[in-house]
Amino acid sequence: MSLDEIKEKFVGKWKLDRSENFEAFLAVVGVNALLRKVASKTSPTMEIRVEDDDRIKITMKMGFMNQVDLFNMDEEFLKEVQGTVMKAIVTWEDGKLKMENTPVDPKSEVKPQTVYRERIDDEIIITIHCADVICKRYMKKIGD
Repeated sequence: MSLDEIKEKFVGKWKLDRSENFEAFLAVVGVNALLRKVASKTSPTMEIRVEDDDRIKITMKMGFMNQVDLFNMDEEFLKEVQGTVMKAIVTWEDGKLKMENTPVDPKSEVKPQTVYRERIDDEIIITIHCADVICKRYMKKIGD
């Protein structure tokens, strides 16, 4: 894996085209029914950049919420997910970016999540594994 490969496959602006099993994912991570309905109707955008210092920046913008992850490959970092501090690491596995999120507090009710991002044709497919739920989100490129 090289940053050039990441730049070629992933860098740009992307918009959600469709989802599979997203409401089930939101339920398993503890989002209430009303917010699940609202979230399932949003059409988030994602921007992936490689910064000048070679860190990767992934920004997800969803109407009511934004998530920014800034990291070096293969190095642990802290992030907040649903108000819970998570330990995260991003690795390259079989042509995909793999992000593993684990609660720092072992007593946390938030479940560990593994998020894969892969490029297939003109889409990025985000596959999220959490407990026994697998969710897929398909993003179409909308700009550089």
